[in-house]
Amino acid sequence: MKRDIEVLNNIYKIVDMGIIGIDNVLTKINDHTLTKVFIDERKEYNLIRIDAIKLLNEYEEKPKGINKMVEVSSNIMTDMELLKDGSDNQITKMMLQGSNKGIIELTSLLNKGPVKNEKVNALADQLLATLEHNIQDLKKYL
Repeated sequence: MKRDIEVLNNIYKIVDMGIIGIDNVLTKINDHTLTKVFIDERKEYNLIRIDAIKLLNEYEEKPKGINKMVEVSSNIMTDMELLKDGSDNQITKMMLQGSNKGIIELTSLLNKGPVKNEKVNALADQLLATLEHNIQDLKKYL
């Protein structure tokens, strides 16, 4: 049970960070098709976040999202990077790095031991598939 909660909170944090990242760059994108890609990614992240909340509620747990300081720091770092190069290409690279980081974090956590709840496993698989799909979509914009 504790392991399931740990994985769910990690899923929640990964999609939370993805949503924060997208929100931070969405108005800075010039290519309308790239904007649509990010809007679609955001919708998918939100659906996964809702499912994570529902599963955490089954354990009578509240989701532990991104620390406010981490969010502020991330926003500042993003703004600084975009001051140097605010191109759609740079935004795409940053978002690809975030997706890769999410895959690494979740895969590493899953490799530490089994998750008992199949719904949690399925949600983790869904997030990994979403992140991998996002990477494939974004490669076109490099």
